[in-house]
Amino acid sequence: MLAAMLPLMPAALSAQPAREALVIGNGTYAALPQLPACLLSSHAVAAALRAQGFDVVEREDVSSGGADAAIGEFAQRLAAAPSAAAFVYSCGYATSFNDRSFLLPVSARITRPADVLTQGILIKSLLDAVVHGGAGPSFVALDAVPAPDGPATLQVQADLPDNLGLIVASQPRPPDGPTPLAAALVADLKTPHVQTGTLLQDLRQQLGNSNTLALSVVHPPAAPGYLVGAPRPAPAAAPLALQATIPAEEQMTDADRRRVQTALAHLGYYDGKVDGIFGPDSRAAIRRYQHELGAEMSGRLSAAQASRLVTGQ
Repeated sequence: MLAAMLPLMPAALSAQPAREALVIGNGTYAALPQLPACLLSSHAVAAALRAQGFDVVEREDVSSGGADAAIGEFAQRLAAAPSAAAFVYSCGYATSFNDRSFLLPVSARITRPADVLTQGILIKSLLDAVVHGGAGPSFVALDAVPAPDGPATLQVQADLPDNLGLIVASQPRPPDGPTPLAAALVADLKTPHVQTGTLLQDLRQQLGNSNTLALSVVHPPAAPGYLVGAPRPAPAAAPLALQATIPAEEQMTDADRRRVQTALAHLGYYDGKVDGIFGPDSRAAIRRYQHELGAEMSGRLSAAQASRLVTGQ
């Protein structure tokens, strides 16, 4: 019996949707202040992507040639896996010149603005790797630290496909640990169902009111798709008699909150601790649940939503 099943195994494995990612973290610059946060952020995002089954091309402290090689390898992997889910994350210094935006490799020494033309990495080249590779649902997230004497935020001018979501966060002074964008991405990538439109909306809600960074580019996908998992049917409407099973958050007991976390985990939205504390992971899970309901993704449950969640009706 086992021998008869073996020939079927490669076909079953190949049927799994491919997932390809490119992660670049530049922190040890030769002529600019160091960015240890970018190295920590890229490692954290790469680990979260690998945990979700992505084949990750990860590079740190790249030169211009090293970046070109990494982008080329990523593009080749996409070309070999048509319609694969694609994810790109980069963290490091960035600048603009003549309406074009560039990432700066660690070897960059920009003494005059035009130097970026020969030493910088066109952000458009990252996007082109996804577009020309024929990727399926795609997401690009850039942590852009403005280079000294450069613009405070970046603008990305490119014709983007309908299946691609793009977010660029500009932060002059990154923290000592992972950046807010990287931390939010890691939290959102923990669940078994990650959709490009929902992911972008969640990031915008988490980071949009920050006093330490600016979302210089937010491009929602016209045709959202799932990077991980597949569409789930919305839960059925709850009977009116069940609307008061769980109160709104302000009146919830510790036991109520644990029931909510347990229900979110059962549906695949949450994989954190069931501790009755609604931290960032719980809030992200609630927003995903609200998205499936077609409700506002506030991250806070009404009494009706909480009751519907825990009863499974």
